[in-house]
Amino acid sequence: MGISIKQLEYFTAVTGAGSITRAAELLHVTPTAISLQIRLLEDLVGTPLLTRHSRGIVPTPVGKDLLPLASQILDLVATMEKTFIRKDPAVREIRLGAPPAFSRLIGVEALEGAATWLGTPNLRLVEGWTHELEQRLERSELDCMIGWNLPRHSEVHVTPLLEDEFYFVCAPEISSGAPTITVKEVLASPLVFYGQNSASWRVAQQAARSSGLKLDSERHVESIAVWRSLLCRGLGTSIVSMGSIRDEYLRGELVMQKIIGYTDTRMVEVAVRIEHKAEPWALAISDFLKNLMLEAHLTLPVAEPALQA
Repeated sequence: MGISIKQLEYFTAVTGAGSITRAAELLHVTPTAISLQIRLLEDLVGTPLLTRHSRGIVPTPVGKDLLPLASQILDLVATMEKTFIRKDPAVREIRLGAPPAFSRLIGVEALEGAATWLGTPNLRLVEGWTHELEQRLERSELDCMIGWNLPRHSEVHVTPLLEDEFYFVCAPEISSGAPTITVKEVLASPLVFYGQNSASWRVAQQAARSSGLKLDSERHVESIAVWRSLLCRGLGTSIVSMGSIRDEYLRGELVMQKIIGYTDTRMVEVAVRIEHKAEPWALAISDFLKNLMLEAHLTLPVAEPALQA
């Protein structure tokens, strides 16, 4: 994967602001998101591009060489967008349904990128249970949705995006510290789930059936905030996709372990109402959401940002 426009945008923003925190405020993103993208850019270039100074964060010699080229590229991209991308204020609102794991993983980026990639700034993100979103899509209350293993029927067109794996997650203080954990150990742990309609609970049930074991205990809460709080405080464990606990993982509040003896990968897919299949935004949304998912998964293994200011 090569250098991305977002990496160049974040790099120039930090050099202009002299601070990751200030650049994040100007771009309406988190400091962690900027730090991660700059770290990826530095990995590609092979050398540090920014360093701390009494005046704040300043570019290194290589960073100074890159800065005018980055600015030139961003100016050219802005000119292309202004010239070639249709800006139609009359385009109606696109209603995208997303379960909590996906809305948290790509929600902000989807809203930010909708105008450029889908041709409309009017993207409305609707969060809900997968089965509820599927029903709303059937009733034409949504135009499209993203989810795992979506059903096929005559009212929607479904496009596979990528496979998503589920992991065991718990607070660092109750973790064994090993990168892996057996399915027997997982099922014997104090599992807690965000409701019986969650993908995590269905994965746990399937793991128990496939291994011939039983869940020693399970609790369900209907508040995702309470669910995450229980996990972070070491009062429960769970089986999750990365998107569900992204921020807590990046902050070091939770750790993930690969499950040995049972692997559940589910296909992330996007479904579009069949009547919209040929519309420009519908033709673009699969690539748009896939790119957001790939970028989010690329940053997830990095637990600590490269710079903080």
